[in-house]
Amino acid sequence: MIEREPGVHGTRLDFQEQGFIDDPYPALRALRELGPVSYHEDLQQYVIARYEECLTVFSDSHAFFSPPEFFRSMFGGETIMSMDVDRHDQTRGIWAETFTRRGIAPQRDMITEVVDTCLASVTERLRSGERVDVVAEMTRPVPTLVIARMLGIPAADHPQFSDWSDGMVKAAEGATDSSPQGAENLRLGMEATAALNEYLTTMMFAGRRSGCPADLIGQMVDSPLSNEMTAQEMTASAAQLVFAGNETTAKLMATTLYALARFPDQRRVLLENRDLIPRALEEIHRWMSVIHVGWRVARDGKGLISGVRIPDGETILVLQGAANRDPARWEDPDVLDVRRAPRSHLGFGFGMHHCLGISLARLEMAIWLNRILDEIPDWDVLDVDWGRGWVARGPVRLTIGI
Repeated sequence: MIEREPGVHGTRLDFQEQGFIDDPYPALRALRELGPVSYHEDLQQYVIARYEECLTVFSDSHAFFSPPEFFRSMFGGETIMSMDVDRHDQTRGIWAETFTRRGIAPQRDMITEVVDTCLASVTERLRSGERVDVVAEMTRPVPTLVIARMLGIPAADHPQFSDWSDGMVKAAEGATDSSPQGAENLRLGMEATAALNEYLTTMMFAGRRSGCPADLIGQMVDSPLSNEMTAQEMTASAAQLVFAGNETTAKLMATTLYALARFPDQRRVLLENRDLIPRALEEIHRWMSVIHVGWRVARDGKGLISGVRIPDGETILVLQGAANRDPARWEDPDVLDVRRAPRSHLGFGFGMHHCLGISLARLEMAIWLNRILDEIPDWDVLDVDWGRGWVARGPVRLTIGI
């Protein structure tokens, strides 16, 4: 165990305890109040939970780098999340234009079609008096099918693709769950990732032989940068798109349904003024973040956070979910207010490794929530299960009725 600097308080918060996963915010508030930097005695890692400190670490990729081991094991190879600055910028550039607001706009009709198809079945069952698990029936399928279409996955393969995508989610949950079930989820998830990568590799090399379509895989294969990437790096980068395009958006959709059922007055505001939907979605993401933590490692003697020197090679837990409720940045941060004046939050990360698919997620969410309010403007949450994962936290089951 390293010797902490004076003023750095210790913590033994159990991030895997079910009570924390079900409601992490009281414990995260206590962490913020410990000081700008604390130290986890059991994990032997530094912890930051305030907005300014999290922003500092995310912003400085020279002093704090993203540890590659987790992402390599998760996706089967090097991805932009585990690359250093120059390599990262080159690889991210393959899809950078596609994922701008302008670049993603042509996908609006396709996204609307996917949303309407999934919503139609859910709406019919709810109107007949059924209880529906909207995670299984809607919030998970919608983003999975959208990214499948964008990758150019043939329609006949969508069911298998969805199974692999769900398997990758299990890997993420298992990676932060020390229970036997967590180990099994990790094993199943890694098997799904391996199968998906094999499938993507076949698609990529078929593209090289037959000419490249204008989908995301085709863009990678056709890019001059692909000549500088190994096949493993290419498939791992595509696999990360599958995960990122699925996991965060799926859980944010489910969280949105939960939040607007818990606070029906906020739902009524949106029913009366749909122009507030983009602002509301950002507020919900701030108020109940999906991605709760990022990892960074100090290097080159530059790891200084609010006067605390972090030794080279030491890991920092960047608790962005806690930062998004920092009262130093937001007034009454524990209150959900869809009219709140927008301020940038850390739900999508920040800096070099901020979420590539922000514009896609925002477009998907806006289309989806508008259609929800059209078709089922009044719903109740009958049951919610927050699962076992805290890194990407959101309902794994959300049963609703009308």
